[in-house]
Amino acid sequence: MTFVRTLDLADVDIYANALQVAAEAIVQGDVREARRGIQPIAFQRWEGRLRLTPKTSSTPAVEERLARDVSNRMRAQVFLRDHMTCTHCGGRCVPRNVLVAFSDLFPEELPYHPNYRHGEIHPMYWALAPEADHTVAYARGGSSDIANLTTLHTMCNAKKGDALVSDLPHVELPARVHGWDGLVSAYPSVVAMGDSQGRRHSAAEYHARWLRYFSQAMS
Repeated sequence: MTFVRTLDLADVDIYANALQVAAEAIVQGDVREARRGIQPIAFQRWEGRLRLTPKTSSTPAVEERLARDVSNRMRAQVFLRDHMTCTHCGGRCVPRNVLVAFSDLFPEELPYHPNYRHGEIHPMYWALAPEADHTVAYARGGSSDIANLTTLHTMCNAKKGDALVSDLPHVELPARVHGWDGLVSAYPSVVAMGDSQGRRHSAAEYHARWLRYFSQAMS
């Protein structure tokens, strides 16, 4: 087991490339080749800290949390609109539900914990999973309209806190990987193989709902 404490854009590419190789094998029905594909990132656990900017408010009241909630259907729309790319660092994203499907198939190599518990979750969840984040934070008066939402890696969102996206340190954006879809096209195959050979980490309807959300967002 390897414990990871720092992440950068190079790690984003390493994780995305390994999962892409695995996804291509899974679509062909080759689980052995898929397992070989994830070997460069297998058996890692996250133990780092990422927050840079302090939150500007305490835990919000129930009414505030509900007002700023973003539906999963809207999240799917935001991720697809932004080409499955973090709008801060320019790195590729893989939706959390797709990552969970990989963890279902390879629970030991790619561990998952629903609460992101230190030492029990793979760092790919921090490096690749996107959030539909408020461009102007809700705490600063920003709305939850889709126009005020942007795609940020979980790690970039954690660094941002309640600040503006523009407050994050400037980074040189890499060239966008054209045709990158966050492995959504391979998602049904990963789910099916996980159902037959893996260990489910989520409720029975979890993947079915997300497949529907992305199908609706693409229609």
